[in-house]
Amino acid sequence: MAILAAIDGKERSERVATVAYDLAATYDDTLIPLHVVPTEDYDAHKESLENTDEFRDFPIDQEAASAKRFAREYVLETIDDVGEVTLEPRGRVGDIPTEILDEVESVDPRYLVISGRRRSPTGKAVFGSTTQKILLNADCPVVTNLDD
Repeated sequence: MAILAAIDGKERSERVATVAYDLAATYDDTLIPLHVVPTEDYDAHKESLENTDEFRDFPIDQEAASAKRFAREYVLETIDDVGEVTLEPRGRVGDIPTEILDEVESVDPRYLVISGRRRSPTGKAVFGSTTQKILLNADCPVVTNLDD
């Protein structure tokens, strides 16, 4: 089986990587760190590169590959010794909760580890909540911690 960890590169992802690693080591599972690049970030990145001849065509697959490298490097920099656990990093581009849930469906992990932020009920209603969408729709146990 596997432990899927959604890594976004923010400070709270350190806790996600650590908890996911501990679960993977405990259950002798593969650790799958996943980094999702939001569509709007990809579009902005692509637009910024369009003025450079050698990068004029910047495919979404290349952005996903970059996200995969980021996920791998993030875990290797966060965890002192990953030697006990097999890493299978993944990268995706798109709507964050949709891409995480698609990866859950693809991988069927033992656990999904995510982070979140505390929001008021009004804030959730107005802005939505990535964490809430994932918690309500994931077909596996979800481990999360909420930042203050």
